[in-house]
Amino acid sequence: MASSRRLQSLTVVQQLLKHPYKFDFFQAVRLLERGAQLNEGAQRFALESVASQAMPNREVLRFTASQNFAFSAAPIAKIAINEIIGNGDSDAPELQWAMEVSFMGLTGSQGVMPHFLSDIVLRELRQKNFSLRDFLDIFNHRSVSFYYRAWQKYQLPVNVEQNRQRQSRSLDAFTNALCALSGVALGEAVYRTPLPIDAMAGIAGLLGRPVSTAEGLKGTIKHHFGLTVDIEQFQGQWQELPEEFLCRLPGPDYPNGVNNCLGINTVLGTSCHHAQSKFRVVVEPMNYDDFESIAPGSKKLEALKSFIKFSAGAELDFDISVTLDSDKINSAQLIDDPSYCPQLGWNTHMSLETIEGGEPFEIILAQDIDAPDESLPQAS
Repeated sequence: MASSRRLQSLTVVQQLLKHPYKFDFFQAVRLLERGAQLNEGAQRFALESVASQAMPNREVLRFTASQNFAFSAAPIAKIAINEIIGNGDSDAPELQWAMEVSFMGLTGSQGVMPHFLSDIVLRELRQKNFSLRDFLDIFNHRSVSFYYRAWQKYQLPVNVEQNRQRQSRSLDAFTNALCALSGVALGEAVYRTPLPIDAMAGIAGLLGRPVSTAEGLKGTIKHHFGLTVDIEQFQGQWQELPEEFLCRLPGPDYPNGVNNCLGINTVLGTSCHHAQSKFRVVVEPMNYDDFESIAPGSKKLEALKSFIKFSAGAELDFDISVTLDSDKINSAQLIDDPSYCPQLGWNTHMSLETIEGGEPFEIILAQDIDAPDESLPQAS
């Protein structure tokens, strides 16, 4: 966008082309790789990553060494765009970035070869003979490419960025390590997570804990689902006792009886109340649109229940309490309106007069989760 002085603001790539000495070498290579990806539709740039297994003319960047004895204060001397000469390949790219660097060259002021070889190269260049320089640049390009690749290997942001640009189905090393902490880095588990895999990696610290905390669960639900909730712990529930724990008096099937020693193992009834195996997720009162977004069967509700189950573990049960202010409740209607989707037990209120005192209307949703979609992609 033009400024108040009518000066056009340059893009980052344009600034890099105009002032390459202002940029760090590694960041410049990242920008050029990304720039080639963004210009894929308009201009056919080479797109293969630096130091990949592709042919040299298909790599996004070509490195050359600066051929002079002057001291350079910057690692990058010049950046240009070269046209690739086609070799009968109709799919070959047309353009390739070219970067002239002032370090790690065979010749020049920082060259590792004897200086007389640099003198020969300069003399040949003055005579418009570029053969020797181009031959040496084959090795210059490869050495600088591996130097960049060695730096890239241990950079978390760069690895994630490269993996996304390649649109690879496999996870990069860092994301895979974070997902391993969350317990979803093996096989098809990667494709059946309740949240996107990037989100699961982002909360690996919370998911990797032996016991999930109420505050951590509240914060994660707020961040990923946009719901303000409270966690009510120790919500007791009745659980059926196994047959072997029931009290039985002596009879034909059990001559001596079972669990019938008073004060030791006698239990009355077939169930017991357990206060530590269940909690409740209470969603704060919301507007009607948000209320409808977590209707039974909706993707948001199923994702929410799946995430809570994954985070809390299989040992704990839960339910979800959803409330809606009474003044936002609509009566059930028999109309033909695509925007109105009545669901029995959710938004079909026969009479609003039964709601006393304007109190919020509460619905308790069970933790039952629908079966996963078998059409999800399988792990390769």
